[in-house]
Amino acid sequence: MGKALPPSLTFICIREFENLEFMCSKGFHHLTSLQELQFSNCPKLASLPEKDKLLSLERLYIWGCPLLEEGCGRGKGREWSKISHIPFVFIQYKTVIPRQLD
Repeated sequence: MGKALPPSLTFICIREFENLEFMCSKGFHHLTSLQELQFSNCPKLASLPEKDKLLSLERLYIWGCPLLEEGCGRGKGREWSKISHIPFVFIQYKTVIPRQLD
């Protein structure tokens, strides 16, 4: 049995995983203090953990993850329901939540 991440963890950065396709929700169930999550340069990543595993998140950053970026499109992406409650979402150098005015 592997070791779990500590529940007091507040920040996770996942980057440069070229073959990562999805994030399993199981590993996030006890991360009740997690405030910031970053994904960078994971070109095959297409799915996030379930919304109920991300309730403590305050900030989500995604860049260099084209499939995930598409899935997190405001109001229409397949992953939108998982992130719409997060106060600050930054995708590919644009603020998605709160909505950036152009």
